Amino acid sequence: MKNWALSSTTTASPAARTDGPFTVSPFTQRCAGILDRRRHIVIGVSPGSGFFSQERLTALLHWADERFARVDMVTAHVEMAACTYLGRGYAPKHARARAYRDVRQMTNRITRAVKDSGVDTSRCRVLYISDGFETPAYRDAREQITRAEQTFPAFHDLCTRMVADALRGDRMPPGWQPDADQISAGRQYLEMELPYLVNSPGILGTTESVFAYRAVPALAPFLYQPEAPLPAASGQGFVQLEPRH
Repeated sequence: MKNWALSSTTTASPAARTDGPFTVSPFTQRCAGILDRRRHIVIGVSPGSGFFSQERLTALLHWADERFARVDMVTAHVEMAACTYLGRGYAPKHARARAYRDVRQMTNRITRAVKDSGVDTSRCRVLYISDGFETPAYRDAREQITRAEQTFPAFHDLCTRMVADALRGDRMPPGWQPDADQISAGRQYLEMELPYLVNSPGILGTTESVFAYRAVPALAPFLYQPEAPLPAASGQGFVQLEPRH
């Protein structure tokens, strides 16, 4: 996904680390510091993605539980997942049905992974993105994101390209392009998710938090670089977490 994931040559980041079965790459030195203190990690999981098998989810949870004081695994809820299918032209009823299937399947995988990994469930939660909607930190982050889209054309345009690239994915016919209404539908997924990359400590009730995902989103420099136009909370970090094998 060339417009969704950040090019490895776009920015200088701290060296990647080998840590058990994963390679861990903090995006900035500040992200590395938050990672090193190991107070809280948010593991982002995408419904409908074959990457997040039960075995990989189990490994992720086991790895995080051994290293962090608190762990939250966060995934999309049905209405959010439906945005992708609406953006691909599905009728609303069909889009919701496909999203319900994807979310149910991923929730079942995560549930089994929690059991198989033996994590301490008093320190490890499984959440939907929507669980944070009513927190002041989430609402403030949404407003911050909206202002950034209105104020910084480069940020708005990059979000549009990311959405279009995610909608095309590997499932649409070659040459297919989403229209304006489909981009608008797909954009809602990104806008629901982004607050967790901006202020997951505030949303989830901790002083510091590192968000971990399999790839670095192309908009990361807008959030985490010095003098970023959409600055993440001071306790917010990001790491790319890749399996070594």
